[in-house]
Amino acid sequence: AMRKGKKASKLFSIFKPIPQLLVNISVKDKSIISSKKCKLAIKKAEKIIFGKGRLLVRKSGTEPKIRIMCESFNPSLVNKCISLIKKTIH
Repeated sequence: AMRKGKKASKLFSIFKPIPQLLVNISVKDKSIISSKKCKLAIKKAEKIIFGKGRLLVRKSGTEPKIRIMCESFNPSLVNKCISLIKKTIH
């Protein structure tokens, strides 16, 4: 498309980055995210963010940490979701 004379600024203006927050929580046992309490918190957070953003909770592959990533144009939703899950891990 650029060869046809379209400006890069026009082509890339289609992409709008979504604000993202990544929180790493140090834990003794990474299997804590399999606990019933944590699974319920994750499901609740997924319901809160559904259709308005994205949530990912996973174990670190290299460190004793749980990683919580949430993204949305609504920062209060992001903070609410992360806080909800974080409470079950600490």
